[in-house]
This record gives sequence, C-alpha cells and structure tokens, in this order.
Amino acid sequence: MTAGPHGGAAVLVVGIGRRDRGDDAVGPAVAERARELVPPGVTVIERGEPAGLIGAWDGAGLVVVADAVRSGGRPGTLHVLHPGRGPLPVRTGAGGTHGFGLAEVIELGRALGRLPPGLVVVGVEAQRFGLGEPMSPQVKAAVEPAARAVAEAARAG
Repeated sequence: MTAGPHGGAAVLVVGIGRRDRGDDAVGPAVAERARELVPPGVTVIERGEPAGLIGAWDGAGLVVVADAVRSGGRPGTLHVLHPGRGPLPVRTGAGGTHGFGLAEVIELGRALGRLPPGLVVVGVEAQRFGLGEPMSPQVKAAVEPAARAVAEAARAG
C-alpha cells in the first residue's frame, strides 16, 4: 500500500462475511465487485471473519469495510456508517467466533487507540444467516449499489 492523505497507507477495502451463510455473504461479494470499481492502488481483501481486522488495517489511512448489518430495516437497505465518530448503530454480520463481530472489533480498536484515521462501514441490511443458504434476492440486488458506495468512499479517501 502507498501513503495516502490520512498519513498511512492509501486505502484498504475489506469484505467481511461468510459466503456459506446466506446474506452474510454480501461483504465478500461487495468487495469482489468493488475491486473492479476502486481507483488503482487501493488494496481489496475478503476476510470472512472480523478476527485479525485490527492487524490488517494497521498503517492504513482509510479503511472501507463491507458487511451485512441488522437494524430491523428492509433487507437490501444500504447503510453508510462512520464509526470513527462513535459506536455502530446497527449489528453487523452473523457474528464471528463466539459472537465477536465487526462492531466489537471497532470498539476494541477504539479502546486500544488503533482505529485507522478514516473508517467507513458500508452495510447491507440482511435477514437470513443460515448455513448453506443463498443470499436473499433483496440483498443480492444490493451488491452493486453497495460496491459503488465502497468505491465512492475509497475515492473520497
């Protein structure tokens, strides 16, 4: 990664989720599509579980995370959140090992003073997380607009 305007590496895009757990697959699907839309020099990775995310974003100036979220809204609804300003107002993903999800990783990073200078979460409202389920049609339809939102955030960084 190269130096960017936030003082660290330019931009890191991370897709969180598991492709075999229904709508939780949206994070990696968004990251995969965003790879084609982000400016040159942006690093795009698909992580699956949020564990290790703090280490992955070390040195990054801006991190854009794509993940499934649950706020009680309509499936497929897009949320663009800025957790550097405070806790996430939604639950993310299906929860990783022992329920440790993105929101907990962000708060741990905040407590440790290890949040990146810029952090954006592009979330897609999800409803089903069953093992072996496909993404719901509403969430699948949100992949393209979410990938565009990720690319826009990456360009703004």
